[in-house]
Amino acid sequence: MSEHPFLNADFHISWSQLTPDRVEADVAKAIAEATDNLAAICTVAPENATWENTFAAFDEACTALNRGWGRLNHLDSVRNSDAQREALNKMLPVVSEFSAGIPLNEELWQVLKRFTESDAAKSLDSVQQRYLEETCNDFRNAGSDLPEDKKNRMKEIEAELSEATQKFSENVLDSTNAWELVVEDEAELAGLPDSAKAGALADAIAKGVASEEEPKWRFTLQFPSMAPVMQHAESDALRKKVYEGSNSVGRGGKFDNSELIWNILQLREEKAQLLGFAHFADLVIQPRMAKTGQNALAFGNDLHSRIKDAFQKESRALQEYKAEKTDNEVAPLEPWEVAYWAERQRKERYDFDDED
Repeated sequence: MSEHPFLNADFHISWSQLTPDRVEADVAKAIAEATDNLAAICTVAPENATWENTFAAFDEACTALNRGWGRLNHLDSVRNSDAQREALNKMLPVVSEFSAGIPLNEELWQVLKRFTESDAAKSLDSVQQRYLEETCNDFRNAGSDLPEDKKNRMKEIEAELSEATQKFSENVLDSTNAWELVVEDEAELAGLPDSAKAGALADAIAKGVASEEEPKWRFTLQFPSMAPVMQHAESDALRKKVYEGSNSVGRGGKFDNSELIWNILQLREEKAQLLGFAHFADLVIQPRMAKTGQNALAFGNDLHSRIKDAFQKESRALQEYKAEKTDNEVAPLEPWEVAYWAERQRKERYDFDDED
């Protein structure tokens, strides 16, 4: 077994070794290594600065931390557990403080900035020039050029955002996992593919709410369980229950994200204003093609105006298709009806079966 499995650089990852009890030691070691690497860059004198000992060294400085922390967060998204979550949340403030402090390190920033003004920087190839430009933009957008008091507030904002967004994600995951629908009457499952029914039965048995002798079918908000219901189930009532369940994620009860959303928005707005941006959208979009939030909004509005007529035409056609099949008047479809009637239309008119 590797002494620090989360940091192991082997191509094949030993996932079984990435256990919660190894998190603290591995992350602490990775931060210590990164700290030493960054400190070494800070000592580079202007006359000795090269691409290799400035920007290339910076690119590699946090490799172990990024590897270990990335693996932990990947596991958190695909195989969450109480012990693993506790380990992650224990180290989250430590990693957040360290990460937020990198662009606010004045010595490091001065070394990198001085190199950008050197003759050596002018002779870099296009890829290196791009990395230099993007890295400097990242530093500035994280507060490198702010006065000291605002730098301190920036660190606080980043720490608060890390905790708030992590809690938001946990609430989404927990509320998703908490929801279930157990169907006792097989007639309610008319239209469902056999594979979906078999999966729901196996899930119910695994959860101890059914048996082969007394079958029941358990549905969740996980996509492989939810999607077949929304697309194939003939029962409006069943689809409506699942749809309403999906809209309950992070809303109400102990997993409510309402206050967190406002907190995150306020922190993002304050961060943008500290950096001189009118809105958080401008901060996020500034390094991208659109450049400003207003440009992105204008693009979306322009796209909407171009597709609106075609969308309404297709929607009307689907409404007419349902009306034809149900001998009813043409009327707007409910949200839980769209996928089902679209699937029926595809099968009948275009000989396309999504399940196949």
